[in-house]
Amino acid sequence: MPPADRPTPPDELDPELRAVLEALADCDPGTIRTVADHADALATWAESRSTENDGRPDGVPEEATVSTLEVDGETYRHYQWREGDAIRSKTVRP
Repeated sequence: MPPADRPTPPDELDPELRAVLEALADCDPGTIRTVADHADALATWAESRSTENDGRPDGVPEEATVSTLEVDGETYRHYQWREGDAIRSKTVRP
């Protein structure tokens, strides 16, 4: 691909990641594909971590009850559970 047609990293990326991708563009195609395969495996791993505990956010135990709320057209999940005598809760936007 001629240099004028060379893809550029997305603007929304952190500057350090942009620099890594720009340096990667100078590598041979095999190396770039190996890195792409690894990036895909990392994405799969990250997705699996985010869906652990039925998609519950960090710190929300498995026994928490879940309610879905709608406020001003936005949907939220409200988690509630008991820790000893205290009732804990967390509300997140999925």
